[in-house]
Amino acid sequence: MDKILTIAIPAYNVEKYLDNTLSTILDEQILNEIEILIVNDGSNDKTKDIGRQYEKRYPQSIQLVNKENGGHGSAINKGIELATGRYFKLIDGDDWVDTKEFIKFVKALENVDSDVVAIPYVCVNDITKEQEIKMFSNVESGKKYQVDDILNNISDQYAMHALTFRTSILKQIPEIREHCFYVDMEYILYPLKYIQTVAFLDMSVYQYRVGNNEQSVSIKSKQKNREMHKFVINDLIDFYKNESLSTEKHIFLSNKIKELIGVQIRIYLSFRPSAEIKKELKDFCSVMNEKIPKLYVNAPGKLCKILYLSNHRLYGLLALYHSLKCRWGG
Repeated sequence: MDKILTIAIPAYNVEKYLDNTLSTILDEQILNEIEILIVNDGSNDKTKDIGRQYEKRYPQSIQLVNKENGGHGSAINKGIELATGRYFKLIDGDDWVDTKEFIKFVKALENVDSDVVAIPYVCVNDITKEQEIKMFSNVESGKKYQVDDILNNISDQYAMHALTFRTSILKQIPEIREHCFYVDMEYILYPLKYIQTVAFLDMSVYQYRVGNNEQSVSIKSKQKNREMHKFVINDLIDFYKNESLSTEKHIFLSNKIKELIGVQIRIYLSFRPSAEIKKELKDFCSVMNEKIPKLYVNAPGKLCKILYLSNHRLYGLLALYHSLKCRWGG
C-alpha cells in the first residue's frame, strides 16, 4: 500500500526526547498510511538504539537510517532522498505532535491534492509549559488556493513546523547546506520555484519546543554559530538572484532575506561592543550592500535602520543597548 505521508525525523543526540516524539506519532489507526524515517545523524548517545527498537516493533512503518554526522541539512537531504510517501513532513527529534490532531491530519491528506499543505502549530515553552498557537488568518480551512494569490498574506506563519510538501517537489530542489544550522529556511524557501497551490487545514499538529538555551535559536547559539547563519543568507541570495520566480514569489523571498539580514545584524549587536565584532558587522554589511543593496537598506527593525543611517558611527551605543536587552531577556 502506498504511503500518504513520510515523516522524516532528523535525530542527533536526542535520547531524552525521541521516545516521546515517536510515541505521539504512532497510532494503530494510521500506521498503514505513514512512513517514518528516523535519520540518525551520527549520534553518540542512545538515539540509534531507541530508533532500532522502534524499527523492530513497527517494521511496516519505521525505518532507522544511520549516517555520519552532517548536520540538520544533511539529515533533511537523506530524508527527502529516501521518502516514498505522497507528502513529506519534518519533525525534529526533540519536538512532537498532538496525536489526535495528527490522526485527523493524516486522514485529511487522503483527500488533499495540493503542492503544500499549511496547518497551525503550537509553540510550547520548555520551562514554563506555556503554549502559543501560531495560526494562519484570513484563509478558509479545507480550501486550496493559488500560491501567488495568498503567499504574501501568510508570511509570518510560513515556517517548517506548519508546512507539509508534496514529496515529488522536494526531490527537485537544490540540496540543503550540510554541516550548518538554520537551514530550515532553505528547506521551506527552495520549493517556491515549484509550488503552485497551497491548502489550509485547521489542525494544530506540530508541537514546537521553545525556551531551551541549548537550541540553535537561542541567542548564545546564534552568537556562536553566526557564520552558519551568514552562509544560509548567502545561499538564499544566490537562489534569489539565479532562479526565475513569479513577481509574488520574488517579493516573498526578498522579504524573507531582508528578515534574515536583520537577524544577522542583531546577532552582532547582541555582543558587548568590541573592535572585533564591529569589524565583522561592517564586513557583513559591506557585502550585503554590494550584493543586494535594496534588500540591505530595507532590513527590518529600528536598530538596523539607525545603524545604516549613522554609517556605523552609533555602533557602540546600539551594541551596548541591544546586548543588555538580550542579557536581560528583553
